[in-house]
Amino acid sequence: MTTTEGHRPDDYPHLTSPFRSMRAQYDVVVVGSGYGAGVAASQMARAGKSVAVLELGWERRPLGGCSLINAGVFLEADRETLQMSVWPSEIRNDTSVLRPYYSRAAEMLQPSPYPEDHPRLLKLEAIQTQAEWLGKAVSFYRTPLTTFFRRERNHVGVMMQENCGSGNESTGLDDGSKNTVATTYLADAWNWGAEIFCGCEVRYIEQEPNQEGYVVYFAWHGRGRSAFGEEVKTQLFWVKAVGLVTSIYQPALIGCHYLERVVFPWGWRFGDNGDLASLKRLRSANFTHGGKENVREWGHVGLCDSKVNGISEAASGPANRPGPTVTGVVDRRGLSPGDALAGYVIEDGCIPKALSPLIQAMLVLQTIRFPAPWSISESISRFGETISKFKLLPFKLYKVRGAMQRTSTYLVMSHDSNELTLTLKDGRPILHGPGEGRSENFSNIRYALGYVISRAGGKIGSSLLRGRDREEVTVHPLGGANMSSTGTGRGGVTNHLGQVYKGHGSATHEGLVCCDASVIPTALGGYRFPRLAAIANNLGVNPLATITALAERSIDLIAKKRQFYIDTDTPNGRLDVYSQPMVSRRVEHGFQKAAVDQAPLSIGWQFSEVLNGHIYMQSNDLDSDACETLGRSSSCTMRMFLTIEICRRIGESSDAEHGMVLTMLDTFGLQYEGICTGTVACRGLSRGPMRVVDGRIRFFFPSKKQAESTALRYSLRLLSLEDISYKLEGYKEIDSTSAISIRGMWEATTKVNVHITRDDEMKLVVVFLRPFAPARKSRRSPHPSPGPKQQPFNTTILRTEDGVTVRLQEYEPLPNINEAIKGEYLGSQPVLFIPGVTGNAAHSTFALPYLRCNMVEYFTARGCRCYVLTPRWGSDAKTSAQCTVYDCRLDIAAALQHILHEQKRKPYVIAHCQGSVALAMGLLDGTIKRTHILGITANAVFMTQVLAYWNSLKAATPALIRLYEFISGTHYPIGSSDGNKPIHKVLDILLRIYPVENRRDICTSTHCHRTTFAFGLCWNHNNLDADIHDNVGQFFADTHTKLLEHVTRMGTHGACLDNDLRPLLTDRNLRNLQDIPILFMSGTVNQVFKPESTLRDYEMLRRRFGEHLYRRFLVEGYGHLDPVIGKNAANDVYWRVFEHVKWCVQGQRGTKT
Repeated sequence: MTTTEGHRPDDYPHLTSPFRSMRAQYDVVVVGSGYGAGVAASQMARAGKSVAVLELGWERRPLGGCSLINAGVFLEADRETLQMSVWPSEIRNDTSVLRPYYSRAAEMLQPSPYPEDHPRLLKLEAIQTQAEWLGKAVSFYRTPLTTFFRRERNHVGVMMQENCGSGNESTGLDDGSKNTVATTYLADAWNWGAEIFCGCEVRYIEQEPNQEGYVVYFAWHGRGRSAFGEEVKTQLFWVKAVGLVTSIYQPALIGCHYLERVVFPWGWRFGDNGDLASLKRLRSANFTHGGKENVREWGHVGLCDSKVNGISEAASGPANRPGPTVTGVVDRRGLSPGDALAGYVIEDGCIPKALSPLIQAMLVLQTIRFPAPWSISESISRFGETISKFKLLPFKLYKVRGAMQRTSTYLVMSHDSNELTLTLKDGRPILHGPGEGRSENFSNIRYALGYVISRAGGKIGSSLLRGRDREEVTVHPLGGANMSSTGTGRGGVTNHLGQVYKGHGSATHEGLVCCDASVIPTALGGYRFPRLAAIANNLGVNPLATITALAERSIDLIAKKRQFYIDTDTPNGRLDVYSQPMVSRRVEHGFQKAAVDQAPLSIGWQFSEVLNGHIYMQSNDLDSDACETLGRSSSCTMRMFLTIEICRRIGESSDAEHGMVLTMLDTFGLQYEGICTGTVACRGLSRGPMRVVDGRIRFFFPSKKQAESTALRYSLRLLSLEDISYKLEGYKEIDSTSAISIRGMWEATTKVNVHITRDDEMKLVVVFLRPFAPARKSRRSPHPSPGPKQQPFNTTILRTEDGVTVRLQEYEPLPNINEAIKGEYLGSQPVLFIPGVTGNAAHSTFALPYLRCNMVEYFTARGCRCYVLTPRWGSDAKTSAQCTVYDCRLDIAAALQHILHEQKRKPYVIAHCQGSVALAMGLLDGTIKRTHILGITANAVFMTQVLAYWNSLKAATPALIRLYEFISGTHYPIGSSDGNKPIHKVLDILLRIYPVENRRDICTSTHCHRTTFAFGLCWNHNNLDADIHDNVGQFFADTHTKLLEHVTRMGTHGACLDNDLRPLLTDRNLRNLQDIPILFMSGTVNQVFKPESTLRDYEMLRRRFGEHLYRRFLVEGYGHLDPVIGKNAANDVYWRVFEHVKWCVQGQRGTKT
């Protein structure tokens, strides 16, 4: 390892084009500058297409997306990972299709491991020794890195420097050795004519009215424009893409609703690649490697001098530098044959210099919050350590002999539940995720790490941001615009090529492609590097190789389909900071080319302004005040958002003697002018904002209208979405009286009189503009009331094994006459609905007459024969008062046997809350045979029960139930007529102050309050309309304290219990659930059972029986029951359940899915 002294670390071209040079239309528009975007830009530019790259960040040397701050680990996904059921069949059935594209990516990024002949690295030796401690079942190898360890030119022609071993890759390596996207794909794209524009935040994409291409709308964050926060978000620029729009992860989150019928939720099934970042604190350790014993310690503050160089430090000298951020990998895959989800890998890490003070403070906090010691001596020792850390923190203890140099950092990759959601709220991204840190998988990983740390004589610390909810850190967010495993829009956002689906079918938006990490449908828990195959044994973790290979495949196959020829053979030659593009595809309007070529020299000052006003369209000259009045009366508005860069006018003459460029004045003696960039929005002229493609302001221009006055003259060329060019001329009059009047000066400098003409010189408008006019918001119309509902075809009274009678209602399939859903008709597939505890209610929650489309109607319209069970908690008073949830498993068994006998087909079961728990109990104890069930959807809870906060407080002791029984008896009325006793009226008054977490859930309904007191808040009130909320008493009748006590006992235990409170969730009983496909559902704001309830079951089953039969669906913004009865549940939830039913039916028929 050497320094880069004498060599320029950023010796490659300046990639950014001036923003004002952006054309109105390109063949391809690429959003972002990461791996997928770089591949798309490079390949399309080499195909001879005009390419624009829109990047939010600025080229403060360099560009390149996450490639600037990753460790550059290049590892391929293994065959087992790619064969998981979540991948499209085109990849799942033949994983070798990615092999040539991995090779292409490796050819460009040139990965190589840390050389054996380079200086030894202490942290590399440490992790290699720990791999040996973990046994022969694991293997160790040096990670291949996209980093150069000798000075040479890369594949693109950029000179790369030798890595200096600083360990600063995660905060932007500045030694010129890292093969980022900027030095590879983007540099290649730039050389072949692609234009890269920075500061561009894509907001949404709109398809052209003629269906030929797209309009990409974006906000430009030029200097000074951020002061106009709202205008930056609404006054958008645009650029047209006539061919492809690629790598669209960001607009997928922001504006996908502008595309026709994109139905799968963007930002769902987001994953963190099973990542876990952690600091390890050791006092002392003896490592033996290569026949030599060396003393090492790291992480924990102590008196030893040994270290692992786990932090970047520029002053430590070459011999003591940490080396690259990641250098070695410990593989723990294959420990559980057949269970790919149980494997994980551990990589060494390095704390970058910029973050070391923050990490030092975190180490102090970890010391403070360690569990209380058991002895006085240990207390004194712990207190001394803490004081030492606080005292030495200002003096940078993290230096050579400090605790930070004895701290090892690890990054672990595994499989996660792939359930994070990334959504927008008020324009801001919101990330929601389950408690991965509380999962069994992460507990096993921490146990393995704790083993090697304790063997080294230290203690394992927490991850950097681990808090009360055991949060973890991820560095590999994946998914959100997932590839569909079903080949339709119901299974994901894109197909196997990243093309975005239009709707539920297989049709895609032509030319709209995702080719970044957002399409990856699962954590990449296993990898393989071809040159290290014998050593690595199909290892790895980091996703950059797979992201790049998938992008290479998508662009290559789409190019072949469109018969584009991509020239991959022609080399670039040498590229350096002084290079010019080998190919130029710049073609502007004539006036735009002149504006770029003749641009004056900027002096570095600029300002932005927003002007609003009303326009009046006519062909004759009118006074501007009159135009304002007439325009206001017709509500015709115009809005200008301009950024003006002040420049010095430069002539073409030069002083031959001194070689100096002379400043040339215009005919009026003016030296400075402003170059305008911005938008002009007027619905009367264009359906979208008009771009300023050539704009200039002349300052203090002599006015001809009045003596002793000057003007600021605006001269703008505008281009509309309809490709019509306009010329705008405006002026601000400033006379001598303005100088002595504040009001006069304000009016003079904020009032602009504007004339707009088309290029045919026909005058269209006269405009009068003032700044900062308020905007108006539109209103929404209310939903129409629902129509008549389908009635039960038949009602059967079933007798259970213990002699209790229960009611089963049957709903016939509706005729197959709806063309929109004709292809979804299943042909009398029986579906059994099991509700939660509602008592003897007038209506089942699955067949409410108050919904526009209830769940039973949704399924009967698609050819299902629906059965709705009312378990014994809805029977006569005597039976319901004595029953438990465990007893109700017999009711479900009787219903399943009846349906099997009548239909000769296995029914699919949709169960909610305690109905779902009763189903799980019956399966676990064998009362319900797994062969009687086609598949299951379990809403909110199944086997494991984790109570939400307020419910956990109520269930902590049976005292509340005993108090109610003492006062009112065992019956708890909700909507029944028995609820009018004085004690219940008093209870209603008290329940008005029952705590709720959100103001939206404050209501005045006594039935809603009683339901909440018994079960917890069952919904997000925003998801209920007035008809549903006003009739809660119609679908919640009553319950009894014996049943409630059984529910609370299971909640405090955390899993199913029989009537004698014996656990049913055992390894032996769990085998009874094998081979049953299950879809778990949980609302993200469930205040009855935490979403963690279904997460635990989901993880437990797929790790025991394989992942292919189990799915989990987090319903964003929904609570406990509203996934069933919500006003928008048909659009948000039902179709997901129906897709699972259809998948199970196809699997039963032997259809390949």
